[in-house]
Amino acid sequence: MVDSMGSNSASWPEIFLWIYILSILSSSAGKFVFKENDEDRLYKDMMRYYVKSSRPVLVSNSTGFNVDMGMASPRLELLDTSTDTMTISFHHQISWQDERLQWNASDYGNLKTMPLPPDSIWLPELEVYNVSPFHPSSTKGSSLTVSSTGLVNYVPIKTISFYCPLDLSKFPYDTQTCVLKIGAWSHSSSYQNMTYYGKTEPRELFLDESQGGHPQWTIDKAVAYIQRIKYVCCPDAFVNLAVNITVTRVASYYRLALVGPSVFLAILIPVVFLLPPDQTSRTNYGMILLMTMTVMMVVFQEAVPFNHATIPVIVVFYFAIFVLQFFSILCCAFTGNLRHMGARRKALPAWLGSLCIQSRRLRMCLCLDSNFPGFQEPDTPVNIRLVGRIPELGTGHRTRQCRNCSDGRTLTTRSEQHKNYGRKNPSREHVRKAGT
Repeated sequence: MVDSMGSNSASWPEIFLWIYILSILSSSAGKFVFKENDEDRLYKDMMRYYVKSSRPVLVSNSTGFNVDMGMASPRLELLDTSTDTMTISFHHQISWQDERLQWNASDYGNLKTMPLPPDSIWLPELEVYNVSPFHPSSTKGSSLTVSSTGLVNYVPIKTISFYCPLDLSKFPYDTQTCVLKIGAWSHSSSYQNMTYYGKTEPRELFLDESQGGHPQWTIDKAVAYIQRIKYVCCPDAFVNLAVNITVTRVASYYRLALVGPSVFLAILIPVVFLLPPDQTSRTNYGMILLMTMTVMMVVFQEAVPFNHATIPVIVVFYFAIFVLQFFSILCCAFTGNLRHMGARRKALPAWLGSLCIQSRRLRMCLCLDSNFPGFQEPDTPVNIRLVGRIPELGTGHRTRQCRNCSDGRTLTTRSEQHKNYGRKNPSREHVRKAGT
């Protein structure tokens, strides 16, 4: 009994020994040995004492540093005429010198460039002066690149919405010019200076047509330049980047849907006066044109919601056609009533006769030389009634002796003048005497 207990007590140390050996072996088998590379050591050394809220200079009281900017591949995303807002996307190239991000390349395996996340270092203050709140702006930025000399290159893709006062008076053949302004909001040129590709002179942007464009607008030209504006509040000038963007509307759809039909309707308005005055179809024809113009104006308002201060010329043209069609219907009603009731035989004013009848060219334009201004249709009841009121015509006298003519000429009556007007055109004086 004692021997068995002694053998068991002797086996416990061996059991614990084997357990300890197995635990050591298991821990050493799962252990990962981390080895730092040159980029990891460089990042730790740079970010150890780096403060991204401070200016990128080693001397605090030093003069302002320069931020060089550039724009590439601008693309028009939206041009909202109701809110005067333009949305454009482009590659924004930004570079500056950060003196705190310099290292000796030989100490880090000849490493000369290093990518960093944008939110880990200092970024220049760049705000859009004329930003629009109606459409959101966004920035899609990849990692920036830092060189061993401290030069930082950052190329984000920005989508910016900004105010653009529009002039739609020449719609749909209008051309708009919008100005985008980007610069520091709270820092003057003594703190942060700006250049455009190393210069301040205007420079035209390269337009990449392979990226596609807006279906209704095309970018004609984009020019960028540096502006220096000095305000009353501050002693130093503020610097901003101004980009003039000129766009032209694609008017092919509006030419077929709005301009073309309105021109044809304007041509059809005078046609109503070519119809015979005794037909009621003249008024019906004018009413059809008026209804068509009203429907077109309603369709125009629904297709192109126009919430703008300026009035396009095409709207004035539509209104002018509407007014002309309205007066043409009134003229048709007046001439129809005159045709049905008969002409009022009143004396023609002398000034109107000298203005309209005595001019031969005007008579030809008004088609008066081919129609005698008497009874055009003597068989109508109105003309028969008028003929009965004239003694010479009512008694059947066909001719009358001229009282003031020395050669003894005879004058025909109006009815006979009407019959013989195509063969012989008597003088206006004799015709007037024959009617008295």
